[in-house]
Amino acid sequence: MSDSSKAIFLSYASQDAEAARRICDALRAAGVEVWFDQNELVGGDAWDQKIRRQIRECALLIPIISAATQARGEGYFRLEWRLADQRTHLMGRNKAFLLPVCVDQTPDAGADVPDSFLAVQWTRLPAGESTPAFVSRVQRLLVGDSASQPPLAMPVSSADPSPFALQRVPASPPAANSQSVAVLAFANLSNDADNEFFSDGISEELINVMVRVPGLKVTARTSAFHFKGKSTPIPDIARQLGVAYVVEGSVRKAGERVRITAQLIQAADGFHVWSDSFTRDLKDIFAVQDEIAGLIAEKLSLKLGAAARPAREVNPAAYRLFLEGRTIINNEVPREYPKGLQCLQDSLKLDSEAALTHAWLALGYCLSAGAGMVSIEEGGRRGREAAQLAITLDPTLAVAHMALAFYQMFLGWNWKEAAALLRKASELAPGDVDIMGIQVLFMVIIGKGEQSIPLARKAVELDPMSYFSSSALLRALFYSRHYEEMDKQAERMMTLNSAGLRSRLFKALGLLLQNRPEEAAQTAEVITVRWAQLTALACIRFAQGRSAEAEECLEALKVHGHEHSQYQLAQVYAYRGERDLAFEWLEHSYEKRDTGTALVKSDPLMQSLRADPRYSAFVRKMGLADDQLA
Repeated sequence: MSDSSKAIFLSYASQDAEAARRICDALRAAGVEVWFDQNELVGGDAWDQKIRRQIRECALLIPIISAATQARGEGYFRLEWRLADQRTHLMGRNKAFLLPVCVDQTPDAGADVPDSFLAVQWTRLPAGESTPAFVSRVQRLLVGDSASQPPLAMPVSSADPSPFALQRVPASPPAANSQSVAVLAFANLSNDADNEFFSDGISEELINVMVRVPGLKVTARTSAFHFKGKSTPIPDIARQLGVAYVVEGSVRKAGERVRITAQLIQAADGFHVWSDSFTRDLKDIFAVQDEIAGLIAEKLSLKLGAAARPAREVNPAAYRLFLEGRTIINNEVPREYPKGLQCLQDSLKLDSEAALTHAWLALGYCLSAGAGMVSIEEGGRRGREAAQLAITLDPTLAVAHMALAFYQMFLGWNWKEAAALLRKASELAPGDVDIMGIQVLFMVIIGKGEQSIPLARKAVELDPMSYFSSSALLRALFYSRHYEEMDKQAERMMTLNSAGLRSRLFKALGLLLQNRPEEAAQTAEVITVRWAQLTALACIRFAQGRSAEAEECLEALKVHGHEHSQYQLAQVYAYRGERDLAFEWLEHSYEKRDTGTALVKSDPLMQSLRADPRYSAFVRKMGLADDQLA
């Protein structure tokens, strides 16, 4: 090695050799020096000493993690990992050394790896297919850009990208105020592993109660649940989430009885401010959640919000189905929506008056319609009916108002009603980041994207690992034309989820609108969702002067198109300046109620249409003219 201070050591199990080779080739093609043993064979003492020396001297170590490494309790790669872990103990906490890469869908929670591997962000490169963002990140780390390395690991979904996935903790966590708390995922102490849904549900419902407490900053679910299954010390969790207190606990369910233990911990010194155990019938689960939240609020000298949920008993079987269905919908993997909807419907067969279940059924149908899993007509009708019934059953349920607002924004196009519903939802749960994120999207729709940016930043602060909150900020920046900052936001999201649709799509379009078509093309070419890639490339190839390829992309978009693609075709024609065709497809998108049509007022790709009288007429037809919104 000519310069070991700039070399990468690649550590992997023999079953992952092909994936390792792809990563090695991508890095070497970019001029990065890689130490890569192709055989994973122990060749004697001299070979062993060489490996030890390389791990001791390399600039970065990339452990490749997979189902194969999970299955192998022994292997030379485990010695390499132990040596790398030992080296981290000699380093400062801000020194970037480990860069774990997972080449399949192995979750980080419970992974059989050293603790130091879980303390840094994992990169997901399915089958070792490297991305430009990954190679660029390695290059930045090699030149000493430690900001490229976030301070903790986060789970990343390699499944279908969606708005409610995950975002990272900022490199500089927000300072904690004295009235801030994170509710961690309660441990499942039941014998049945299926009760994991139940223990998670207890924690999530406790968060939902806590956000009703005026003046209390509550970390949202995705960020608080990040630490599930990890042994991260409480002070570290609190520092990374920017909170003064942490709630942790456990759940033991036996038959129709449940025992919940909860502790309120002061993060600064680990002092247990309060702890208690509650044994109740499962049918009283909502009551015990309210009781715990009330005791915590009392210890923090706060009061629960005036809006208390109606007292009602819970059907245990129905509640379990609800928790499973909500988890599936919350994960935002479109192909799983039918399963989630079925769980919620089965739950309602057992408990037809569960307002919370109706609310999540409404969200599930609206999201399914937007993703093309059900028709706009069916998803809209069922989503609206379920949300309205949820509000009737429980007028104090914030998520029910949010669900109906979501319908009105993207399917019903009733902007005044959406605004009123969001105001009500925010009053009922002022700290709910999902409501904040939807408020940001609403402000973007009505042409107030610039004003939405502070709220988007607040949502990211409250839920730093939430892809939905991060995506809301990304949209606010894009539609407000802050392309450079948006580009940085997209980069941060891509280091977390290399397959993320919105980060790549908005980054590609932002680069295009900055007159950087070559860079835009590099980003668009690796978008994995076909309609999004075709939309971006149809515009980018046109900007590059590659007319034939632009036309091929446009025609492929038409062939690939379904009832949700009309608006994308209007975007392409508008960008190309073909106004007649753009307006023709806008009319099609209006007739089909394509969910993208709601963004026409703010969309930068529609710039060429703005001086045309037909544009202001279309905006008015949508009910989005300023005087209509006043």
